[in-house]
Amino acid sequence: MRPRAPDAPPGDVPALRLDPANECAWRGERRLELTPKEFAVLRHLVERAGRLVTKAELLDSVWDAVVSESALTSCIRDLRRALADSSRVPLYIETVHRRGFRFIGPVAAAAAPSRAPGAVRVEGVASAAPARPQLVGRDGELARLHASFADVAAGRRRVVLLSGEAGIGKTALVEEFLAGLDGEGEVRVGRGQCVEQFGAGEAYLPVLEALGRLGRGPRGDRVVATLRQYAPAWLAYLSGLLSDDELAAVERRAQATTRERTLRELAEALDALAADAPLVLLLEDLHWSDSATIDLLAVLARRRDPARVLVVGTYRPADVAASGHPLHAALQELRLHGHCVEVAVDFLGEEAIAELLLDRFPKSDLPARLARVLARSTSGNPLFLVNVVDDLVARGRVREVDGRWSVAAPVDELAATVPQTLRQMVETQIERLTPQEQAVLAVASVAGVEFSAELAASDGIAPRSAEECCDALARQGRFLRAVGAAEWPDGTVAARYAFIHALYQNVLYDRVPIGSRVGLHLRIGARLERAHGARAPEIAGELAMHFERGRDFERAIRWRRAAAEAALRRHAHREAAEHGKRALALLDALPESPALLQEELAIRMILGTALLGAGWAVPEVERTYVRARELCTRVADSPECFAILSGLFGFYISRAELKVARELAKQMLDIASAAGDAAALLAAHHDAGMVAFYAGELADAREHLEKALALYDPAQHTPDRMPAFRGGQDVGVTAALHLAWTLCLQGHPDQGSARILATLERARSLEHPYTLAFARHFIASYFQWRGDVERVREVAEVLIPGAAEEDIEITRALSAVCRGWLAFEDGIFAGVEEMRAGIAAYRSRGNEFGAPAFLALLAETYGRAGRAREGLAVVAEALAVAERSGAHF
Repeated sequence: MRPRAPDAPPGDVPALRLDPANECAWRGERRLELTPKEFAVLRHLVERAGRLVTKAELLDSVWDAVVSESALTSCIRDLRRALADSSRVPLYIETVHRRGFRFIGPVAAAAAPSRAPGAVRVEGVASAAPARPQLVGRDGELARLHASFADVAAGRRRVVLLSGEAGIGKTALVEEFLAGLDGEGEVRVGRGQCVEQFGAGEAYLPVLEALGRLGRGPRGDRVVATLRQYAPAWLAYLSGLLSDDELAAVERRAQATTRERTLRELAEALDALAADAPLVLLLEDLHWSDSATIDLLAVLARRRDPARVLVVGTYRPADVAASGHPLHAALQELRLHGHCVEVAVDFLGEEAIAELLLDRFPKSDLPARLARVLARSTSGNPLFLVNVVDDLVARGRVREVDGRWSVAAPVDELAATVPQTLRQMVETQIERLTPQEQAVLAVASVAGVEFSAELAASDGIAPRSAEECCDALARQGRFLRAVGAAEWPDGTVAARYAFIHALYQNVLYDRVPIGSRVGLHLRIGARLERAHGARAPEIAGELAMHFERGRDFERAIRWRRAAAEAALRRHAHREAAEHGKRALALLDALPESPALLQEELAIRMILGTALLGAGWAVPEVERTYVRARELCTRVADSPECFAILSGLFGFYISRAELKVARELAKQMLDIASAAGDAAALLAAHHDAGMVAFYAGELADAREHLEKALALYDPAQHTPDRMPAFRGGQDVGVTAALHLAWTLCLQGHPDQGSARILATLERARSLEHPYTLAFARHFIASYFQWRGDVERVREVAEVLIPGAAEEDIEITRALSAVCRGWLAFEDGIFAGVEEMRAGIAAYRSRGNEFGAPAFLALLAETYGRAGRAREGLAVVAEALAVAERSGAHF
């Protein structure tokens, strides 16, 4: 049938007929060739025939990804082409200018209602399956999930962890559970999945995916508003939900937080989201998760306040136990304290298999022994089982004759032809595909467990043909399922698909010859890099993986560095360190060059910053910065050299190795003076002042600190603008605090106290946790030495609860010192032991920064408690530290 010319009169318009169950449509007698997304849009319009459907409604209801209106426009254009329709003289789809669309064409029969989301099946491939397959053998597990949801609906939060081996049906169980929530009123569901290719390197990957889906779904504006109020830092990681101006603002705020606060804020935001409707957060395949996501899971499980929040996680226990995964330790803690509900999903028994066969073949003469034989052959693995049954049907060993199903050979003979493993079963299925289907799936397996159809194309297969192939496989339930569509930053719009099970992707990937695999990774990486342009850093981990496997190590290194930087912005230090270490390992495979030396220097800087999450005095920090310092001598005019010296300075002064710290501070002053860089001079004078202060050289300390404050501009030298500065603290605050104490020790206590209190107000105004925590500890110590108990108590009222809230190890240790001192002042002698424990915890990571002063305070308290012998032993220890280090403060 030839399309009608755009301006031709309508004449007789063929009626449109939809088959929702099979996602097919006909215009008269002609079947339309539609992608899943095109069918979904057409169906949505037909079910609302005659009324305006806005663009926003279509995007919210049909798309499951962040897309612009151009994606919808492209889809409508393709629909009109398939329908032989025209925007100028519409027969089916009418455009309502600037608002949306209206379906105006004839419909042969009313569209059938959509299948309930509970229409799920045991994971696998289906043929000859009924329209509404059921889940079998999972009544107990399903009941426990619904019981947990009932608790949540009553305000009692729950964390449920589903465990089971590959192919056991965890996802099918979750789907059935979610479908059963239809009658529970409004329920928000955020869903995210861990990805094997990225694993531990992508911080919060499943959580961000879940939040993104919530933010793009119905009432997504409420989700964004809640995050903006309770967890603004998380919006910085969800750029697709914000305008450029909003993104810049939340990125600035994200710099001024900590990993612990980031976790707590999201927990509070999830509680707030659940205020008007229960929230289900689904995190799948946690055995491939990053450690940051596991930390968040633990935080959510430990919260005791009432909230209608249900977290459901799935994982494979064997993978977690064998790999030393962080989930293993987290599970032990959660079990110990009863903070989670565990549901083990086991293999199907003979009775459940018989039920599955009855559901699959309702009119049959199948022998009763078939269920027993299949149970023995497949060990009751649902994925294996369904694939075996499909194979028997495909080979005609189980066939339909006159409307009834029967076996075509003795049952034992059937069993003898079943592949021994699920992997062999998948191999057999692949061999039955057409050459084009095999080629498309091979490329798709290299793209990932979830991929854009655009990436499944190859030299001999055009993108449109690849998408049609994927679409056909997804419609048949073979290998793939459709997961919506997405638009890349370059305007490319394509359907997205996912392998029904990761095993399919793994088997297909292993079949691709290594040489071809390398070339495909390289081509896919280049296509993604080109498509995302300036926004490519948002997928840095994916690009790094493709270029690494594509043997383009220079590009892989560059994207590993970008991924590490992204992880640091999320306060995911372990993930950032992992990317940094992998980048350095790749560097070893390349010949040395000036450009690569510069690259190593940049990576060492990132790695050093990431390692600082474990504390300044960790030896690996020293090794990282020492190598970086060596590189500085070989890279001319490197801007990183000053920051490297600053990092080394922080390490050595934390260990109270003042001789080395003094030398580094002098080098920093020389570099900053030669460059005439005000920010560098500020940092150098600050560090020189600190060395002098802790060495007891008060005149030099005052001179350097006053010079630092003269250079300090509160608007320009904030922590987010000087991220390389030690600890990420506000340099003006730390300089002012040390100057205040210097003034006091020089005989100007009133000036010192006035400056101390003014600096505390400055620290409060910054909304920067590290700076404020440091300021409060410093000020508490200052008033301890002045004997001003009430002032110490005022600061401690915020300091001590804040230390537990921030969950910073050093902060907790020093809070214990303050808490113990106050307890002693209140007549509780046990406070001195809490002081001692706090000082020991502080020094346990190699920190000797200020240790003589802390020990002296402890010795004085022992003396006042009448425990002179213990006090004198502490004095001797403090003097030994001072003698060894030169730290005489």
